[in-house]
Amino acid sequence: MTIGELLKEYRITQGKKQKEFTNDGVIVSQSYYSKVEKNAHRITADSLIDLLHYNNIPVWDFFSRLNIIDDMNKQEIDELNKTMAGAFYSNDTDRLYSLITVVDESNLSDKDKQEEILLIQACLELMKKPDEKPDIELRNKIRDKIFNIPNFNYQKISLFCNFMKFYDLESNKMISRKIIDQHINTKDSKMQAALLAIIVNILAFSVRDGKLQETEYFINSGDQIKTQPELVFYKSAFYFFKNLINYQLTHDQESYENSKKTQAFLLSIGMEEYSKVLGSLLEKYK
Repeated sequence: MTIGELLKEYRITQGKKQKEFTNDGVIVSQSYYSKVEKNAHRITADSLIDLLHYNNIPVWDFFSRLNIIDDMNKQEIDELNKTMAGAFYSNDTDRLYSLITVVDESNLSDKDKQEEILLIQACLELMKKPDEKPDIELRNKIRDKIFNIPNFNYQKISLFCNFMKFYDLESNKMISRKIIDQHINTKDSKMQAALLAIIVNILAFSVRDGKLQETEYFINSGDQIKTQPELVFYKSAFYFFKNLINYQLTHDQESYENSKKTQAFLLSIGMEEYSKVLGSLLEKYK
């Protein structure tokens, strides 16, 4: 049985029309949903969970009845990862917990289940407030897992970028090199932004720890990514740290002025909090 067939069964059992079942098309348009039931269109994991919640269908019950192995192919896994990222950035813990149920009740291999659930748990751990007790065992497990990921997709790279503060500088460098080597030639602007975010973090950590001699690889990698409108913030941050490091190494005053101008530019486009952080660095290393 497919997802569409099972949704139709639940809808008919509840005595609802498609319009009512989809919350008057708010969750997914009625025309699109009708094709989902006919298996002509695929529904995203995000919309599927919304439908189940809206119609009071237990997620575990739905997936326990579904022959997921026929329907949850690579596209569905990608959708799950997108939903995970969306829930993380919108601070939606309920949705993340729902995704754990979705994965756990699927017919994915045990290895794939463990990886997906660990990624979700990583997001939940990152979303903890400062006064919440950290799960040290989970954090160590996540660090080890990320460290050994052979191939990084966008979601996993974003996860690593957020978790970099839990690694020492050398571990960060090692993982970052693996990611950059794999994706440096990408033309995808989202991936380029993620790479630049990692590079900026490495440069910032290097400045913090006073370890500037091994930043050349990361600076050269950042230079390879051409500036595009959607990358202006990341390239600006990169340019700031590139020049600040050069100033610290060579005492070249022009490099310091370049960092100062970049900080002023970021302030002028509304990045007030970030520009304050950069301003404090300029004062510290003047």
